[in-house]
Amino acid sequence: MLTDEQKKYRDRANRARRELFKEKEKFGAISDGSGKRYRVCVYFVLSGAPEKAADFIEWFEQEFADDIGEPAFLLYAALACYRVGSVGKARSYLLDAMLSNIYMLPYLFSRPMPRQDMWHSSNWVGPDYIYEIKELLEEPTNQERKWIATQFDGELFTMVREKYVETFRALQHASDFDTRSRILTEWHDYVASVGAKEI
Repeated sequence: MLTDEQKKYRDRANRARRELFKEKEKFGAISDGSGKRYRVCVYFVLSGAPEKAADFIEWFEQEFADDIGEPAFLLYAALACYRVGSVGKARSYLLDAMLSNIYMLPYLFSRPMPRQDMWHSSNWVGPDYIYEIKELLEEPTNQERKWIATQFDGELFTMVREKYVETFRALQHASDFDTRSRILTEWHDYVASVGAKEI
């Protein structure tokens, strides 16, 4: 039996999903400047329907193959996959969530990370973003928080996180275009190589 709160989120998820599908049907593509594509998964998880969130993720991956995602969406995609038993995929989304905002995951297990001396490309990647989504960060269960902490402290996540901080610290202190371009290219090549081997 759904609670009133869960019904509210289920209705929001269904409405946002319908709007995306209608836009696709009408125009052949989706522009989605408002970010509905990120909210559907979040709302389905909050409504207690991780399987619907997981189904939506499958569609999202095909429709928005090059979308870098948004931190809360990536975290909730990890939760949805974890709750339906797709742990490998959950781990992959969790890694993406960590790289989208390195302050978010440690906040979940009461180990806040101080602001790093590095380039923050948008408000999504900075520490203040956490307080914009604070309510959404109440969703993970204690067991899920332990799993997240285990992943965060594991060899792969630690290695990638350290490389991320090193890279974006270098960007913070690089001023010319060629240097910044080289640093970013090296980072993207590194992520691609790690992703292919480890996730």
